[in-house]
Amino acid sequence: MQEVMTAKQIADYLQVNELTIYKRVRLGEIPVVRMGRALRFKKDIIDKWLEVESGWDQEFENLLQRSQRFGKAAGITEQKIQQAVEKVRQEGK
Repeated sequence: MQEVMTAKQIADYLQVNELTIYKRVRLGEIPVVRMGRALRFKKDIIDKWLEVESGWDQEFENLLQRSQRFGKAAGITEQKIQQAVEKVRQEGK
C-alpha cells in the first residue's frame, strides 16, 4: 500500500515549513490530492517529483543517451541496448 501523508507530515519529510507546502500547493507546484478541504500527498509521487525538480531525471536521460551511442559504436545490438535501458529504468522505480 502506498504511504499517504498530510501537509504536516510532508513538510516534516521535506524539512520545510508547513506554510511552504501550502504555498506550493496553491501555486500548483507540488503534486497533491484534495479530499474536500483536506490535502493528501502520496510519498512515492513526492519522491518522483523531487527527482524531477532536482534535475536527476534529465541527467539520467543524458547519461542514457550517451551510453546508447557508445553501445552502438561498440557494436552492441539495438535490442541488447533497449533491454539494458528497460532493466535500468525498472531498477530505478
